[in-house]
Amino acid sequence: MFNELAIQIEKHLAKGEDFAIAQVIDRIAPSSGKVGDKALILATGELIGWVGGGCVRGIVIKEALDVIKTKRYRRVRISPEGGTRETANFKEYVMSCQSKGTLEVMIEPVIPQPELIVVGKSNIARKLVQMASAADFKVAVMASDADVQMFPTANHMSDTVDFSTLKSVTNTYIIVTTQGEDDDLSVKKALETSVKYVGFVASKKKAEDIKTYLENEGLATDRVAQLRSPVGLDINAKLASEVAISILAEVIDHFRKGNVSENMPVHQPETTSETLAAMPAAATFAEEYYINPVCQVPVSKRNPKHIVEYQGEKVYFCCDGCKVSFEKNPAQYIKA
Repeated sequence: MFNELAIQIEKHLAKGEDFAIAQVIDRIAPSSGKVGDKALILATGELIGWVGGGCVRGIVIKEALDVIKTKRYRRVRISPEGGTRETANFKEYVMSCQSKGTLEVMIEPVIPQPELIVVGKSNIARKLVQMASAADFKVAVMASDADVQMFPTANHMSDTVDFSTLKSVTNTYIIVTTQGEDDDLSVKKALETSVKYVGFVASKKKAEDIKTYLENEGLATDRVAQLRSPVGLDINAKLASEVAISILAEVIDHFRKGNVSENMPVHQPETTSETLAAMPAAATFAEEYYINPVCQVPVSKRNPKHIVEYQGEKVYFCCDGCKVSFEKNPAQYIKA
């Protein structure tokens, strides 16, 4: 199992995807998860491996999605008595399965280093590439006539602005610092990707002119509004190196705070805002999982413990305990 999991970890790291690793670190029998059991949880909600079934699986998926989002580890304790202790790195849940065992699971985020794509060969571009490389970013440069002497620390260089080969946009940042050389076209191409952070080095007047051009070219107003220009933290920068520092600082701040997109709503009777905040954007999650209305954790529609018909809708449960609680008073959990 460990070798299989290692292969999966290597595979998703190569794709530049964020994911989490969960490991059972403590156990009181009976429970199907054993100390040392591990699983990889993708941002889509898919779980690969084993840490336990029933409500444990759903709780781990829910918490792992939040760990990916916040980029902070979390220890989760699931026991019959439950508890109310909760911090940024610890949370307790009630074990509603009939086994009544206790598990403690450590969930850690695995976040590949971000990729910075610098468009242009200006002075600021050169300083930015140099500093980003020193900060362990994967750095790519797109600029005509760019060479190794100009950008000795770049991981990849292209003499054209072409984003068609982007493998992942999750941790990708684009900075356009062309400074007069095809500014409008470069910014347009960057915004036509789904990269969440696109910055343009320009004055306020130039930035407004570019935004007008983009809207005239048919780009959605909401997308144009996402363009960061002027870009970088306001540190009263004057020199090219200082501007590069301000840009890199803003990128690092954005990356460390979490850069996931707003989540798509999941079809469910009722849930909490906290649960929704943990849900991934992928539509496949809504197709695969259902939010158990009793314990508020995801249940796989393919392999639920129970399915109950209520008011013409299927309600999925991860364990016997949730089903029993629901049947005693369905209206308590599902509201019109």
